[in-house]
Amino acid sequence: MRNTFPACSTALMTAALLASSACSKPEPSAQATPPSPAPAAQASETSELGQPADPRFIGKIWVSTTPGHARGTLLIFLPDRSLLMDSCHETYRISKWGAEGDQIRWIEDAIPIQATLSMPDENNLSLQLAGQDRVQSYVTATVPYVCPEMPR
Repeated sequence: MRNTFPACSTALMTAALLASSACSKPEPSAQATPPSPAPAAQASETSELGQPADPRFIGKIWVSTTPGHARGTLLIFLPDRSLLMDSCHETYRISKWGAEGDQIRWIEDAIPIQATLSMPDENNLSLQLAGQDRVQSYVTATVPYVCPEMPR
């Protein structure tokens, strides 16, 4: 029996089939990384934390003026509800903060901390920690700021 397709047509069809299979998309793997949360979902988590009555403290660097605090103690309440706590001679900590009115809260070493926040003016912050008589006081940091020398 005689072949009805010329050899050159067979070669062209083989090449076309190979080329089309090379361009096909691979099947998604079962271990695909889940998509990150949508920005709306992240925003709703933040809004559930409440709103402070006076948001002027957010985004500023606060230096402690409280007697007995470690020298150079800093607080920074970021708009994304992260709180950076540091001092010149201790390890820093980052935690989440939340507020409702003049009440603010965060976690330190798995212990919830609650305080009443007040700002007599733009550059002064006071925190009255629940269960403590002493008020913690802070002022905005001046730029540049260098950690104070520790007595030797």
